[in-house]
Amino acid sequence: MALDLRHPALSHTGVMQKIASAIHDEGIAFNVRTRSGHDIRVEGSDAEVQSGPGPMELLLVGLATCSSTNVVEMLTKMRQPFMSLEVDVSGERAPDPPRIWTDIALHYRIVGNVDPRRLERAIWLSDNKICSAYTMLSAVANIQSTYEISPE
Repeated sequence: MALDLRHPALSHTGVMQKIASAIHDEGIAFNVRTRSGHDIRVEGSDAEVQSGPGPMELLLVGLATCSSTNVVEMLTKMRQPFMSLEVDVSGERAPDPPRIWTDIALHYRIVGNVDPRRLERAIWLSDNKICSAYTMLSAVANIQSTYEISPE
């Protein structure tokens, strides 16, 4: 199978969108410019000094923010008053290459007068119907979501 390096890449639906450019800087560090115009320094996890997040770390950051964004939007639509929402993401990787994420945990901490059933529903919908990052990662990893609610 030959690697096709032509740009733009073609997909089954037409032309793929360019999402980012990663430009090698030094060592195993890259400066990344996203389609939305943001700059991120990404460093391989074997670097002696970390000057930016690693690519595998960013996968879990994407999962945490994708899911929590959906939860915030749904709680707002459900008229569930909250003061803050924080989500911690933890993970375990396979011991041998490719060192994929095998187990991931999302833990939501919310402060406010939120009905637990509504929060559970918002998390379930995000995990099972809306969050693309969750859907992709759940194909290779076990993902568990938990929560705690603290009153105002």
